[in-house]
Amino acid sequence: MTHDEALQEAKRRWGDEGYVRSDSCQYKVGRDAGGLFLVEGAGRSWQEAFQMADQKKKSPRAKGD
Repeated sequence: MTHDEALQEAKRRWGDEGYVRSDSCQYKVGRDAGGLFLVEGAGRSWQEAFQMADQKKKSPRAKGD
C-alpha cells in the first residue's frame, strides 16, 4: 500500500479528518483534529496500522477510560 492509498483509506474510514504519517520505521493512521493527530493505529506497515485501528475499535473500554 502506498502513502496515497493509505490516505485514501483513512479518509474513507474517518472522513475529511482521515490522516496518515510515516517515519523510517513506523506507520500511523488516524485523524487530524485541528492540528492534533489522533492516532487510531500504528505498525510496521500501512496494513498493520489499519489492522491495529480495527482491533482498537472492536475492543471494549474498561470503566473509567
